[in-house]
Amino acid sequence: MNWKKVFAVVRREYVERVRTKAFWISTLLIPGLLLGLIGVQIALSSRATGQRRLAVLDATGTLYAPLAAELEAQEKERKAKKTAERMPHWILESRPAEGDIEAAKEKLRKEVSAKKIDAYLVLTPALLEKDQVEYYSTTVSEFTAMNQLERAITRIRIRQKIAARGLSPDLANDLEKRCDLRPFKVSESGTSEEKGAGIVAAIVFFFVMYTTFFVYGAQVMMGVLDEKTNRIVEIIIASVRPTELMIGKMLGIGLVGLTQYFTWAFVAGNLSAPGIAAMLASSDMGTPKIPISMLIYFVLFFILGYFLYASVYMCVAAPFNTNQEAQQLAMIPMVLIVSSVATYPAVLNNPSGGLSVFFSIFPFTASLTMFLRTALSDVPTWQIGLSIVSIVAATVGISWFAGRIYRVGILMYGKKPTIPEILRWVRYSPGKSPAPEVAKAS
Repeated sequence: MNWKKVFAVVRREYVERVRTKAFWISTLLIPGLLLGLIGVQIALSSRATGQRRLAVLDATGTLYAPLAAELEAQEKERKAKKTAERMPHWILESRPAEGDIEAAKEKLRKEVSAKKIDAYLVLTPALLEKDQVEYYSTTVSEFTAMNQLERAITRIRIRQKIAARGLSPDLANDLEKRCDLRPFKVSESGTSEEKGAGIVAAIVFFFVMYTTFFVYGAQVMMGVLDEKTNRIVEIIIASVRPTELMIGKMLGIGLVGLTQYFTWAFVAGNLSAPGIAAMLASSDMGTPKIPISMLIYFVLFFILGYFLYASVYMCVAAPFNTNQEAQQLAMIPMVLIVSSVATYPAVLNNPSGGLSVFFSIFPFTASLTMFLRTALSDVPTWQIGLSIVSIVAATVGISWFAGRIYRVGILMYGKKPTIPEILRWVRYSPGKSPAPEVAKAS
């Protein structure tokens, strides 16, 4: 192995990609878009969702006034606590409920259609006997607004039922008080309160890694196919051995990915900048505290996962001449990568469960799953070590297999090889066995 030639290939692959405008635009634009999205969401969540004109058809005669008072009290409470919970400002209008209820509902329907009101609420004894309330609006997808009304009416009904049994209405306030569960993460260094922002950061990193496995794995495949299509590889292979070219290509494209990651890590490390910190602090989750260990595991498992999947994509690309031919087998690494995301809910809910441990050690899901586990909980050192060993072992085995295919397939043109022919390439040893039939034909 001539490492000087490998380095030359690495430099060529790296410089060729990093010097493009598209690379730097995507590298700088993605964190900017993410931060902008966070800022927009926090800005929206810190404001009310506008006014809603609600007509209340109260056939009981006992719910309109308490409902108006309850909604007003909830709004004052949110403002006093300065919570980021998004709720509309309700403007209630009472409507007479004497006579035919259906006729009154039809009249209100016309008011909604004429945009005089946004919605109307129907409260009748028959509905309340079944613990039901009817809500009419041009849209029924405003779940936050509907849930707010539902909670308010439920609280009023609880108070009325308590008062009907001769108990103090103040008892309802005590019964409605919720105990807030404050989560604290326990680690060897101590305990720290976790509001959720750190978990969100880990999930974002998880999906960034997941996406870049696709992107850079596909770049490895396309790099091989482009060189074969343009016949550049025939010139390169005259001075570089196929194995050296394969390793250099994988290292060069991997360094491109690391360049992007270090740029994004720099942005993530500066989330405490005054402007960003002020926006995040106004949310319920707070400012995400990204520990250095998370960034280290992120880079470590990206490198391990990248080389594993790059070797798989190299296996896919080497025997074929066009992207259309390679796409038939490109589904194999795609399914393997997607399988990591399929395990994501189980890992998130129980990072130390048996299923999570298995998928964090199984080599094709270990990179993503183990990273997520390390971000969510304290993982035993032996499990991290076993995960790394399993990925490295799989990478070495697949790289050996890819190298055997690559050294023959890199110069193959014309007829698409069959699976038996590719397996013969793996067994082929120069000087000890006859050259593959496809090689003779080329």
